Amino acid sequence: MAGIFGKALADFASVMNYRLFRQGVISGNIANIDTPGYKAKDATFDEELDTRLKLAVTRPGHLQSPGESSGVSYRIKEDPFSRIGNDSNTVDLDREMMKLTQNQILYEASSQMIQTKIEGIKNAIRSIR
Repeated sequence: MAGIFGKALADFASVMNYRLFRQGVISGNIANIDTPGYKAKDATFDEELDTRLKLAVTRPGHLQSPGESSGVSYRIKEDPFSRIGNDSNTVDLDREMMKLTQNQILYEASSQMIQTKIEGIKNAIRSIR
């Protein structure tokens, strides 16, 4: 996706893929709200973020950065902020709905950024400023 579209478009697409993945995890939590003993889960993007923020080594004295990422990887882990109910279920509907709404807003923001980038390219092609 790079080239004339630049790295930003590929990054926004990666963020949107993460948001879709997280949507599934949150939906799974909501679907299991009445399952005794179910532990609420959440998706993390930490490893990918760390590789995106790696240091550029331009001189021998600079610090070495972590190795290249082989691909995007998301981890599913238990939600550390969940509360345990009477049936040992840790799904809190209000919290899950808040995460779902936040995730949707961030997905739409990424979508709008991609749309803005494409509109800019269209305007450049049409020679309109």
